[in-house]
Amino acid sequence: MMGGSFKIGRAFGIDVKVHWSFFLLLAFFGYLAFRDSGSLVDALVTVGIVVALFFCVLLHEFGHSLVAIRLGSEVQDITLLPIGGLARMKSLPERPIDEVKVAVAGPLVNVVLAPVFFGLALLFGGDLSVPTDIISGVGSLGQVFATLGVINVALVVFNLIPAFPMDGGRVLRGLLATRLGLLRATDISSTVGQAFAVLFILFGFFTSNFLLAIIGFFVFLGASGEGQLVRQREQLRGLTVSDVMGTKGRTETVTPYHNFGQILDSVIHGYQEDFPVLDEEGHLVGIITRNEIMAAAHSPDRYAIVRDLMKSEFPTISPDADLFTDGNRILQESGLRALPVVKDGNLVGMLTVDDVGQAALLRDPRKRR
Repeated sequence: MMGGSFKIGRAFGIDVKVHWSFFLLLAFFGYLAFRDSGSLVDALVTVGIVVALFFCVLLHEFGHSLVAIRLGSEVQDITLLPIGGLARMKSLPERPIDEVKVAVAGPLVNVVLAPVFFGLALLFGGDLSVPTDIISGVGSLGQVFATLGVINVALVVFNLIPAFPMDGGRVLRGLLATRLGLLRATDISSTVGQAFAVLFILFGFFTSNFLLAIIGFFVFLGASGEGQLVRQREQLRGLTVSDVMGTKGRTETVTPYHNFGQILDSVIHGYQEDFPVLDEEGHLVGIITRNEIMAAAHSPDRYAIVRDLMKSEFPTISPDADLFTDGNRILQESGLRALPVVKDGNLVGMLTVDDVGQAALLRDPRKRR
């Protein structure tokens, strides 16, 4: 889903992005407000409140991010989605108590914002006892602030539900991990999170609150996915790239001047799918992948030799790098299925997605029983 996001700014060294579907949400609420009131002004006010709501969500995510940075983590970016915000971190906090601090920091931002908005509401004549309905229209500026105050209270309460990977679920995992260890704590938190996700989905469908049902769906996927990620990290702990990579002696290489027919034959009849490209002096100058080869097979006249098709810009990795935090991460971020392993400027092997998967499988105690 992150692929459809674009950058709108940068603050505190963190890129802020918005997913294109966020604008569909604005259009949807604007349409509902216009249909209900028939007033373009009311529709624009509703859209403005939704934008203000997501500004509060953005501040919430900055709360997480700034505490994480202070504790030594690296934050890639913050993305606003129709279902909320997402701060992407390159690594999980090492200490369980640090995860609790990072998780609590976001809701604390909303705890601060809520009384600020309630104070502004009273200052501008808003009535805190009037139920909030942004679709039917908000009568005054004071009522807009009252609405934002109520929304921030709702954000605190909702986010602290122990539905992992939401904030409350991360607090639960952090507290459990202090006694049970990260793996067991994640398994328990993921199960609790999936149970809450099912409740969100059912409640959303029965009450026609489809946004809640969609949130439940993503919570379920997030709980399952992060559970697998932590399990894999524990299985790969202590391994380096050199422990699992295919060495140069077992890696088939090609030159920029191999013809297309030769490389296509290697993919079809060989075991290797991605090939490092070495020049006459043995220097790594490119990489060519199965996807590129098979796509080019439909128009072979355009690609006479490997040089016409190979990637000349690509990531590499050291054989001494950590298998999970470096190898697995770079594979996922690059979208490649194989990485050239380079030491002192020389190719020494290839690390593949299969290498990582097989290492996790071999070290999974449940698979060895």
